[in-house]
Formats: sequence, C-alpha cells, structure tokens
Amino acid sequence: MAQFLSTFVFILPGIMAYFWLQVFGLNPSVKHTAPELSGIAALLWLPVSFITLLVLNTWGALITIDFLSVDKVWTVEALNTATSDIKYLVLFLIMSFIVSYFVCWTWSIWGNEFLRNRINFVRKTRGIAPLSSSSSVWEEFFIKINSESENNNKVDHFDKEAVLIVYKIDKPEEFVAGAMTKASRPLEVDKALVLEDTQQWMDSMKNHYDYDVKRVYVDIKSGMVVKEIDHRSPKDKTIPEDN
Repeated sequence: MAQFLSTFVFILPGIMAYFWLQVFGLNPSVKHTAPELSGIAALLWLPVSFITLLVLNTWGALITIDFLSVDKVWTVEALNTATSDIKYLVLFLIMSFIVSYFVCWTWSIWGNEFLRNRINFVRKTRGIAPLSSSSSVWEEFFIKINSESENNNKVDHFDKEAVLIVYKIDKPEEFVAGAMTKASRPLEVDKALVLEDTQQWMDSMKNHYDYDVKRVYVDIKSGMVVKEIDHRSPKDKTIPEDN
C-alpha cells in the first residue's frame, strides 16, 4: 500500500498537468507511449509539486489549529512520510489539482508563446520555416475554425463562420457542403466533421450562387479534399442563355 501511495503521489500531479495542457489546446503532434507519458509526467511533477508544497508549508506555518494544521515538508522522504496521513494526502491532491491548472494556464498563454518565439528566431536565422502555433495541419485548419463556430449563436445558415465543401479528390462532382459545427480532436485516429444546414448550402451552390474558395485542406493519404468557401460574398450563378 505504501508503495502504491508513493507512486500515486509522484505521478498524479504530472498527469494532471499533462491533462490540462491537452485540454488547453497544447496537443502533441503524435500520441505518446506509456513510457514517454511516464517521463513527461515525471518532468511536469516537479514544478507542480514544488508550488503545491510551498502552499502547504505556508498553510502549516500560518494555521496552528490541530485538526487543520499540516507538517512542513522540504524533502522527498518527508513528503513520502507525510502523504501516509490521509488528511495531508487529500490536501496535497486538492492543491495539486488547483496548482496544476494555474501553472498550465500560465504556460499555455505566455510560456508556450515565448518559447515558440525563441525557437522561431533560431529557425529563421538558419533559413527554416517557423513553427506554427498549432501542432498539426488538422488543428490549424479545423480546430481554430471550430472554436469560432461555437462562439457564433446566430441561426441563419448564411451567418455560419465556417462553411465547407467535402469531396473525394477523384470525384469533385459528388460533394457535400455545410456549416461546420464540430471537428475531431487532433489525436483521434478517425477524423470526422459535423456539418449543419447541408441541404440549404448544397441547393445554394448548385442552383443560386458561386463562392470563392478561401483555403483548401487535402488529405493525401485518404484523398479527401475540404474547401472553405467565402460564404459572406456570394456571387450570382451565371446561367447560359439558350440560342
């Protein structure tokens, strides 16, 4: 049991931080294996646990009531001993959850951007294209659009933020079109999109309007093509006159 608690205490804060980084959008470019995840969790454990222990040690110095006070911990051995107390263990996990949230929130807003700027400075001096703020092409094209769509609460299908045309590269005439409302996460194996108002948009494109294409996503492996159209600037469809 003691060994289980030790593993629990020394792994969970890092796992919490890894979870927050992913839900905040700092997704890795590939899925990590179990050994890689353990190594990442161990690295993330250090800042989270250090700040957590500072908070708990401050708590122990300020609170003198017996049932609320906690021991001060400054060594790994002392932490291992202190977490055998259920009260300290619960407080440690609660504070780790809160601290990991704020550490990852700070990193996702400022730290990651600062580090990327430093990396891109070096890459530019070497004549290499700078890193994007997104870890994958899927995320760059779909996830950012998806966040814009969720912030749009208008009902009219012409007011949707991202309108897409999807078809196989060898069958462009067999397409489906609609306003995107959901997209798969970058690390999902099977990629999928949710399109709304498909009938209205397909009727509009086939019978009434032409639209300029803003950008195109091509999945080279599957042969799928996704076009984002400029739906706010429709052009009347030209109908050939009969002789």
